Amino acid sequence: MAVVGAVFLNKYIFKEGLISSPKLLINLESYLFIKAEGLRGTLEKIKNFKQLASNNDKLKQEQEVIFGLKAKIDNLENENDFLRRSTRISQKFDYPIIYAGVFNLNLGPTGYNVLLNKGAKDGISEGDVVVSDEGILVGKVQKVMQNFSRVLFVSDSEFKITVKVISSSTAGIARGALNDGMHLDFITQDDEIKEGDMLISTGNDEFPSALVVGLVDFVESNETQMFKKVRIHPAVKEVKLGKVLVIKMK
Repeated sequence: MAVVGAVFLNKYIFKEGLISSPKLLINLESYLFIKAEGLRGTLEKIKNFKQLASNNDKLKQEQEVIFGLKAKIDNLENENDFLRRSTRISQKFDYPIIYAGVFNLNLGPTGYNVLLNKGAKDGISEGDVVVSDEGILVGKVQKVMQNFSRVLFVSDSEFKITVKVISSSTAGIARGALNDGMHLDFITQDDEIKEGDMLISTGNDEFPSALVVGLVDFVESNETQMFKKVRIHPAVKEVKLGKVLVIKMK
C-alpha cells in the first residue's frame, strides 16, 4: 500500500505540481492511512470469520460424537431391559433359548410372516417357537436359512395352537384368520367363555404351556349350532416387535 502511495505521489502530485500547501499533503496522508486501516480491518474480519467457521465445524463434530454416545447408551439400556425381562420369562421354560431380532414383518393378503436375523448357523430350527420378552406368542419358525429365519405369524391362516381360557377348563384350537386376528374353534354352546377372557397355550401340542396368545373380543352363541363363534385379538398386536426369544423345541 505504501509503494502504491509513493508511485501515486511521484506521478500525479509532485510531477504535476499539484501540491500547493502542506494541508493538501496532510489530507492525502490521512486518506491513505484510512484506506490502509480499512484494508487491515477487512483482513481482520476475514480472519475472524475463518476462525468462527473452524469453531463451528468443531462444535458440529463434538455434537455428532455426543449424539453417537447417546445412541450407544440408549441401545445398551434397551438391551439390558430386554435381557432382564427375558431372563424372567426364560426361567419358566425347560428349553434352550436363543435371542434374536425382527427385521421384517410381512402382512400380505395371502399370509403373515416375520423375518428373524438368526438362522441355521445360530442354532435355529424349523418348529422353534418365537415369543416376546413378556412371554407373548409371536409365531413358529417355518423356514430356516443360513443367516435368517422366517416365522409363521400367529394371525397367518396356517397357524394353529391349542389354547384355554386362563383359570378355566374351557379349551379349543386357535387358528390364524389374517385381518380378523384369530378364531377359536370347538367351543361348545355349554362352554363358559366371554369377551375379555385371556387365552394361553395348553402345552398339549408343539408349543410350551402358559404362553399368552390373546384376548377374546367376540362371542356369538346360537342354540341351533353345536359350537360358538369366537374371535381372538392376538396379544402380539399390542407388542412393538424388535428383540424376541426363540424357544428351542428340538
